Amino acid sequence: IPLIEPQEFKEVHKIEEFVIVIDTSMSCSGELVKTFLEQTYHILAETESFFRKIHIRILQCDNTVQSDMVIHSEAELTRFMEEFELIGGGGTDFRPAFAYVNELREQGYCRNLGGLLYFTDGKGIYPKQRPEYKTAFLFLEEYDETQVPAWAIRLKLEPEEFMMQV
Repeated sequence: IPLIEPQEFKEVHKIEEFVIVIDTSMSCSGELVKTFLEQTYHILAETESFFRKIHIRILQCDNTVQSDMVIHSEAELTRFMEEFELIGGGGTDFRPAFAYVNELREQGYCRNLGGLLYFTDGKGIYPKQRPEYKTAFLFLEEYDETQVPAWAIRLKLEPEEFMMQV
């Protein structure tokens, strides 16, 4: 009986698309947001699980989606950072960003969505229903855990430490 070895393979889940939503209800400073975006890009670019062709959609949202920018390369991200300006200033409602992403998915965009990062102070109206994609809320300050949905991933950033990483 011949010795048959099982096939060797490695299952790697590649991230093809990613959405970053920035809370623009005046709770985030422009420099902190730029640092956050740069750090996020570098983490994803260095990870084996991220395709060399990136597709990051950056939304600015307060109580409505104010802007939508798609980034495909480090050069585009650099250009975006140089021209970056926070748009908004209204109250915080997280639901419009999720509704917008869901609409994009229905229209055939964001078919391979790897997840959504929401950069916020945590004060606002959260969606009640869990989206079909992983979602993480990144907080700049203490937040009320009872307000954040149980389905959401939560991470509190330390602004001083975060800014020093650049």
